[in-house]
Amino acid sequence: MEKYFEIFKSSYHGYFNYLWNEITHFHWENYFYGLIIVSLLVWALELLLPWRKNQKIFRKDFWLDTFYMFFNFFLLNLIVLIFLSNTVEALFNDLLSLFGLSVTSFQLFNLNTL
Repeated sequence: MEKYFEIFKSSYHGYFNYLWNEITHFHWENYFYGLIIVSLLVWALELLLPWRKNQKIFRKDFWLDTFYMFFNFFLLNLIVLIFLSNTVEALFNDLLSLFGLSVTSFQLFNLNTL
């Protein structure tokens, strides 16, 4: 069980470091600022060409939508994808090791040799 707790800690620590690096260092492939720029562009288009007439600049749920934008793209990724995928990988490797197998046992060819 301690192994899975370590996976939990390393998953969250690694993703936090990645997210902090994305926020503090601007570069061309930065997903954090890319999301903000795309969202601002779409919002500007919505102001110029409104989908509904007489729509306010800040709709009723504007700030809730902003929160969900960051939650879905960053925090949900941390909660579900990072930890869950690392845990399933460890469980699968543990299951295979019960039979004396590993993932490389099912490998058709080695990509590193190509």
